[in-house]
Amino acid sequence: MYFKEKVSIIIPVYGVEKYLERCLESVINQTYKNLEIILVDDGSKDNSGAICDSYAERDNRITVIHQKNKGLPGARNTGLRNITGKYFIAIDSDDYIDLNTIKYLVHSIEETKSDVAIFKYNIIFNQKMPKSFPQTNKKLKYSIKEGVDIHKEIFLTMNYQTFFWNKFYRTDVVKDVLLNEDIKCYEDIESVPRFLIKCQKAVFVENKLLNYMIRMNSLSHDSNKIEDRLKYLLSICAKNEERYTKWFPELGNQLHHFWTLQYVLFCSDIFTKIDKQKKRQIVYSTEFVDEYKRRSVDFDTSPYPFYYKILFHKVNTEIKKQEKINQQKIT
Repeated sequence: MYFKEKVSIIIPVYGVEKYLERCLESVINQTYKNLEIILVDDGSKDNSGAICDSYAERDNRITVIHQKNKGLPGARNTGLRNITGKYFIAIDSDDYIDLNTIKYLVHSIEETKSDVAIFKYNIIFNQKMPKSFPQTNKKLKYSIKEGVDIHKEIFLTMNYQTFFWNKFYRTDVVKDVLLNEDIKCYEDIESVPRFLIKCQKAVFVENKLLNYMIRMNSLSHDSNKIEDRLKYLLSICAKNEERYTKWFPELGNQLHHFWTLQYVLFCSDIFTKIDKQKKRQIVYSTEFVDEYKRRSVDFDTSPYPFYYKILFHKVNTEIKKQEKINQQKIT
């Protein structure tokens, strides 16, 4: 019953020759076979484009589109403009999925008649090709949410995050929505609300169906232009706060918590990436700290898990240290 509909899988590809085959093997070997696999080679300078072509020759479900580099949003948009499946998902080419991922997602979205299925994932670090791909046979567990509760589950619990790649959409529901190609980082935080606002009903799948790889040399973890990245992130968070104030005023009024949390997570992440003195000068500059203090006064009452509140207090401690250092310099 749940295995007739075509599912489109969009995979943007850029400079991932070390990981691409792992991703593709996990996709072509899905237990759910009615797939349309769109590989968008976004101007790769390594061997990634050739790997895409090689797989297309072996599997007629694969279509390869080569284009000049447009960035991740542009590559995803190319995929979105070319899909024909009833459902779609866009996964990153350095990640890989459980062999039952599509079967579970189709089952959950059809069973609940939802517009989107949102699922959990595992985090891995620079892992090589596994000896065998995971194939969960655990019972499918999920919950259903509608309207504003969908957005609260994403922004006020952080159980499922704001990633684009862990969302499985009914194509006709979001067919008119594209990503903003002018945004080059944190594009998921900007785009996901615009896709989800089209969805009246969501199924939240508790099973971990994707392996998300963190590469220390990837764009999202590049220590260059940190100040610009932080400005971009907080600007997008503020934009979402403005959107949700119009869409769902009750939620919009709470999204200063999300802004605060993103600042806290950014600072915590930067601690491990660059020189301490440089990081303090950037993330603890007066420009950011003043706004942070204004927005974070009631963060302890936010709905986020205790772990995030510990990070919040660690960042506060670091801010006080830096302010003391700055004061000593003045005097």
